[in-house]
Amino acid sequence: MELTNDPVFTVFAVCAVVLCLKMIAVGHFTGTTRIRRRVYLNPEDARAFSKIEEFASVEHPDVERGLRAHRNDLESTLPFLAIGLVYVLVGPPVLLAQLLLIAFTVLRCAFSFFYLRALQPWRSACFMLAELCLVIMLVQILWWGLLG
Repeated sequence: MELTNDPVFTVFAVCAVVLCLKMIAVGHFTGTTRIRRRVYLNPEDARAFSKIEEFASVEHPDVERGLRAHRNDLESTLPFLAIGLVYVLVGPPVLLAQLLLIAFTVLRCAFSFFYLRALQPWRSACFMLAELCLVIMLVQILWWGLLG
């Protein structure tokens, strides 16, 4: 079967695009927060965006939060892209696969929202449930790869 005709691959591709766009948006959020707070670590940024010569020696806490959210995106979205593709290739049950892929994507979007707004325990719950989706996919890959 061609991947473009596979309903699981179609869902995976949409989820991958959504997650990459979200990751880019979190990166831009960090940059705009830095500009809004007018705290720059690089002298050329301070001159270019604030017309001042002074620059900070430490990051603003709001910028730090954005950087941590972005780093967390890298730590989960990149594995999802690899795991999700392999998962699609092993031919999982359509409904289960679509559920796991969509759930991971929704949970990661919610995670970023909750992270940037400093909302616990929602942030941690979304993180753990999204990780559970990945673990289920990995177990199924191993199961079908070894026994299928």
